[in-house]
Amino acid sequence: MIGKKIRNIRKSKNLTIVELSEKIDVTSGYISQIERDLISPSLAVLKRLAEALEIPMSSLFLETPEENVVEILKNERTKVKFGNINVELEFITPLANRGDKNSSLEAFLFKLNPKTWVSENTIINEARECIYVLSGAIDCHIGDKVYTVSKGDSICVPENNGHMIFNSLEEVSEALCIISPAIH
Repeated sequence: MIGKKIRNIRKSKNLTIVELSEKIDVTSGYISQIERDLISPSLAVLKRLAEALEIPMSSLFLETPEENVVEILKNERTKVKFGNINVELEFITPLANRGDKNSSLEAFLFKLNPKTWVSENTIINEARECIYVLSGAIDCHIGDKVYTVSKGDSICVPENNGHMIFNSLEEVSEALCIISPAIH
C-alpha cells in the first residue's frame, strides 16, 4: 500500500527511481522493492522519503478514497428532460439516487429559450437553490418580487420558496444551477 503511494507520488514529481534513491542515500533496488511492497522501509527511510518527495510523512499512511472521485466528461454528462419543465437539465454532478445519503448537492446547466418560462408551474424545492447566469439573463419571480439576474450574477433561493424563472430576452440564456442538498 505505502509502496504504491510512493511510486505514484514519485512519478507525479517526474523523479526516476535512481534520482529518488540518490536523494535519500539508498540503492535504486531498495526503492524498487519498497514501491512493489516487497519490503517495509524503516521509519527513518520513510522520513527521508517524505522529505525528498516534499510531502508530510502522515500522508503515506492515510487512506485516500479514490473510488469516491467521479470525473464527468463534457460529452458524457447526463441530460434529463422532465415533462413539466421547458428546459433540458445537463448534470455536471452525478445524478443522485434515491436514498443516497452522500449527495450533498447536485449541479446542472440549462438553456432557456427566448420569451420562455422554465415551467408553467411554481418551482418549490426542499433544498436551497443557487443559480449563476452564464449568458443572457433570467427573471426570477419570487412572491410578488422579480429579480433580474444577468450574465455573471447569481441568485440563491432558500428552501421551500416558490419561484418561477423566465427569459425575457430575444436570445437564449444559459445558467448553472446548484441545489443543496440534492433532491432525491
